Amino acid sequence: MVKCCSAIGCASRCLPNSKLKGLTFHVFPTDENVKRKWVLAMKRLDVNAAGIWEPKKGDVLCSRHFKKTDFDRSAPNIKLKPGVIPSIFDPSSHLQVSKPSSELESSHI
Repeated sequence: MVKCCSAIGCASRCLPNSKLKGLTFHVFPTDENVKRKWVLAMKRLDVNAAGIWEPKKGDVLCSRHFKKTDFDRSAPNIKLKPGVIPSIFDPSSHLQVSKPSSELESSHI
């Protein structure tokens, strides 16, 4: 089964040629505090549970959501430095809350 990036709006898929394109995939941390920071940074809601989305075993984020400085490139396999938090996400996420137009109009008075 092909793994897909868990970030909203990201179409990255873990394919045999992904690494050649410079794309890597990273499982969610086992440390609960760091995992929580990843989830909060993603700003993803769980529509079915009406709460914050929780990653399942095998869910991944692609390298597009991390800064270049977040990676340890000293080993043969590129990996994330301990404790880094993903920080690059599409700003047009579905979680942005817009004010009703009547509220916007009254705020400009």
